[in-house]
Amino acid sequence: MKKTAIIYGTRPEFLKVFPIILEAQKRKLNFIAINTGQHSNLLTDLENLFEFKPNYNLNVQNTKYSNSELLAQIITRISNVLKKENFTHIIAQGDTLSVLGASITGFLEKLPFYHIEAGLRTTNINEPFPEEFNRRSTTIATKLHFAPTLRSKNNLLKEGINENDIYVTGNTIIDMLSHVIERENIEIKKNNLVIITAHRRENIGQNLENIGIAIKDLATENKNITFKWILHPNPNVRNQIKCILKDHPNNIEFLEPLNYIDNLKLMANANLIITDSGGIQEEAPSLNKKVLILRDETERPEVIECNCGILVGSNIDKIKNTFNNEINKQSDFLAINPFGNGDAAKKILSIIEND
Repeated sequence: MKKTAIIYGTRPEFLKVFPIILEAQKRKLNFIAINTGQHSNLLTDLENLFEFKPNYNLNVQNTKYSNSELLAQIITRISNVLKKENFTHIIAQGDTLSVLGASITGFLEKLPFYHIEAGLRTTNINEPFPEEFNRRSTTIATKLHFAPTLRSKNNLLKEGINENDIYVTGNTIIDMLSHVIERENIEIKKNNLVIITAHRRENIGQNLENIGIAIKDLATENKNITFKWILHPNPNVRNQIKCILKDHPNNIEFLEPLNYIDNLKLMANANLIITDSGGIQEEAPSLNKKVLILRDETERPEVIECNCGILVGSNIDKIKNTFNNEINKQSDFLAINPFGNGDAAKKILSIIEND
């Protein structure tokens, strides 16, 4: 009898795995939920928000660990759970060290590994770091690949993955977003509000300084617009932002990290979103929001092709010029989210059940 481990370790992973968990509960499947604890407090708060408690929390987070040490801890502690639970299959989502560790454990123990959100790629293995390496490596150990879009499937085909092992399902974040919008009765509006988030490792340093300068200039030039910058828990990120914007205009507000529901409510009221987040790129089309992407390349080019996102990188002039071109456009620019319509979890578990 199948006993499936559903493994996650970060806040974004939980958001994309939770629809799988809900669907597994509906189908009364035999599974255990394992939180590696790669993110601790934020993730626990999110689990509490949705009244969910995993079977295991491996508590791997330690600020003193290098990436290599963290990966080793993840593999060791998942293996320890395997000895107790004897699970027969593994499901994980995304591109973190938790996912890589889960896939390595599955490979070494000869357990089928199912990868949700498979096939995302950039052209540079160091960008984003280490996520691009993680997802490419995870692919090697995967039995079935659940690609969110046709482009993701084509990326896998180019790497020699058997087409029979790839399924285009949409992205489970759209399942989660649809669930919350309906549950919370969230109304989508467009106010004089701009939301900013920035946390990618590759942006820390000069790139983040340029981004901060651009936002400060835009706030000074647009006094009628409120700029809300949601700070990331990483002290290196938040300290640099606060240093750059220590003398910021009054219409820039700093917010502590929001829970998922409050974050969606905030985005639903925004005019424009400026971010380097991958998840926001996927969510924005369903909220009819345009995104200025603070990266030179995105593994989600569908958001650009559907006219919902624009790459601006960390170039001050490009950020400001693109902002000024987009801020007053009022027309709805998108009817269909390229990342799915909210039924990905059902598709994925139907395929796994029949495997």
